[in-house]
Amino acid sequence: MKYPLSSALIIFVFAVFASGQIKYSTYNNERFAYSIEYPSDLLKMQAPPANGDGREFLSKDKSVRMLVWGEYNAAEKSFQERYEFDMKGFTEKPTYMVLKKNWFVLSGVKDGKIFYQKTLYRKTKNEETFFTFTIEYPKTKRAKFDPIVRRIAASFKFDPNADV
Repeated sequence: MKYPLSSALIIFVFAVFASGQIKYSTYNNERFAYSIEYPSDLLKMQAPPANGDGREFLSKDKSVRMLVWGEYNAAEKSFQERYEFDMKGFTEKPTYMVLKKNWFVLSGVKDGKIFYQKTLYRKTKNEETFFTFTIEYPKTKRAKFDPIVRRIAASFKFDPNADV
């Protein structure tokens, strides 16, 4: 073999494409100073709302929908009350629930689809803010989307020093 490096490179490139690597992009929200990754080859970012609080992302066939937004605590609910309020949106008890000091996750089946929600909480001396992302997808896409959701959830964060 005269060109072993070239052969290795071809095999590597083929392996990357054959493994179906998913391309991720990052959405940064300037109004609320948060960011989140999303699979940009699977979900397309939709037009922004007039108030600039977040975005909607849809799959081509519209069977997968992701929403992300920031909001001030205008209802003046405690973090615990917000958690309990969001849990009431499930027709049956969520199968996965985690409540920490400044974030929570709810996941389960909602309206016949797998539903995942992560909400972050930020309290400053002047303001309380919630940052939320949700994603829903058909049960038939669970094997593909469960690892994607884990990556999205891990990437979701806000700038703790931002003045929003």
